[in-house]
Amino acid sequence: MLYPNEKIQQKIAIMNAKKVLKQLLYVELIAFEQHDSHWLKIFEISLKQFRKINSKPKYLMPIRDDKNDYILWLVNSLYFFKDKEEWLILVPNCTQPVWANVRVLDFTKALEELWKTSESRSFIIADKSTGLIAQIYSEEQHYEIHVDKCDISSINNKNDK
Repeated sequence: MLYPNEKIQQKIAIMNAKKVLKQLLYVELIAFEQHDSHWLKIFEISLKQFRKINSKPKYLMPIRDDKNDYILWLVNSLYFFKDKEEWLILVPNCTQPVWANVRVLDFTKALEELWKTSESRSFIIADKSTGLIAQIYSEEQHYEIHVDKCDISSINNKNDK
């Protein structure tokens, strides 16, 4: 249950998320994900693993000056999202977590926009059809990409009923 102050904060966060998403040309908002959705509960399991101190990223890149290398690295590392027309993303630069279901108009450009829009150069994308989730962030002297495939059978079973 949300208290009145939490509801207000959540509404403000969604308004800010709308502003961020309107700036993006290659990602279109479909709908915001409910903060208590089954999808977020399933993806949170992987996100907790990614945040552990000794977690091992799937991909690693040293932080350096050539910014174009990062986009190519993202595109090559996240190739498994290339043919997905819809993603679930954590909207960057929001004071509270706001998840959005988005339509991807151009894979490479969408990754570049998320990368450049995020003030911390970190973002999360997931695919509900496969259960894949990726979190990109910096850790000390490297950028890291953590990837996991979540078990979505419990959601698929609920949809079958």
